[in-house]
Amino acid sequence: MEDGLIAKLLGVASGAFLALVFDPPRSRMGFARRTAAAIVAGYIFGHVVLTFMDWPETYENVVAAFCTSAFLSWAAMGRVKKLVESYRKET
Repeated sequence: MEDGLIAKLLGVASGAFLALVFDPPRSRMGFARRTAAAIVAGYIFGHVVLTFMDWPETYENVVAAFCTSAFLSWAAMGRVKKLVESYRKET
């Protein structure tokens, strides 16, 4: 695939944007933290989603896999933040 990097970056950016729309952060720091996590984790785990879903490596599937990975990592970071906050309240 010749445009692999473009497809990956497009997928990661669109996944982070979709997550921002559906689950907006409360602060600018939360936005920066979760966006960075979505970009990094989306880029790292995009191939895992592609393999797990057993999709052929076409341009559209790469974009979809990296978008899904970034979106799920954004949601995961939100859950991690809530768990840490609840742990801090208990101690």
